[in-house]
Amino acid sequence: MPKGFEDGFRLQFNRLEDGSAVVPLQRVRIVEQGELDFGNLDETDEAAELIDAAIAAAQADEPLPSALPSNVIPLFRDFGKSLRADEVLFTRARRAATEAAYTDKARKRLAEWVGPVYEDVVDVAGEVRMANVGPGAFALQCSGTQGLVSGKFSAEQEARVLDALREDRTARLRVRGVGEFSTADRRLRKIVRVDRVEPAAAGEGAFDEGAPPIWEQLGAIGRSAPKEAWEVVPSDLSTRIDEVVYGGGSQRP
Repeated sequence: MPKGFEDGFRLQFNRLEDGSAVVPLQRVRIVEQGELDFGNLDETDEAAELIDAAIAAAQADEPLPSALPSNVIPLFRDFGKSLRADEVLFTRARRAATEAAYTDKARKRLAEWVGPVYEDVVDVAGEVRMANVGPGAFALQCSGTQGLVSGKFSAEQEARVLDALREDRTARLRVRGVGEFSTADRRLRKIVRVDRVEPAAAGEGAFDEGAPPIWEQLGAIGRSAPKEAWEVVPSDLSTRIDEVVYGGGSQRP
């Protein structure tokens, strides 16, 4: 994906169409004035078409598309897991003429393609608990729920790894490269290639996969607020957010 892709990616839906719950997902794009959308395909369109192709292949007992990244396949494990034998979820990319039928059969077929492990880029930080200069092996106690993972460092990376080991109670090391993940729980098993090591700032890399999603936390905050507090919130807050938050104009409810 291009640099900054996640910052500009948003999906929304604003209506339900006739049928068995048809939800058109629309991608919101913020562009500079004067830029015209000629309907050209981009990375998101290509990804949507690739997902359709993978679903269709699974349903027809055909080989998966060669362009489908292996680290995407485990995500199908939870997608549609509540589907019953007589239920179907259809997907269709923006330029596609027909839908791809995602059935319970297709989901199970995709699950069969998932191996016990897969590789993906990794960016973690933690304390160095062991380092062996001979083979260049080390063990990193990762922040969050990843636990202790092993890896191998090069001669050029040796000094920083050993420095982090000597100061393991106060210093943390950030490691970037390629990791091996378990398909079952998507946890990092080991670091198979180290591309870069550098000192990590305190608290960097701490990520709790068990924490409630942000939307659930926001919902809980909203429910805890008294009714009187919501009554004074402007009804057009979404369109006047800068004015209300930063001032500079009328703030009538």
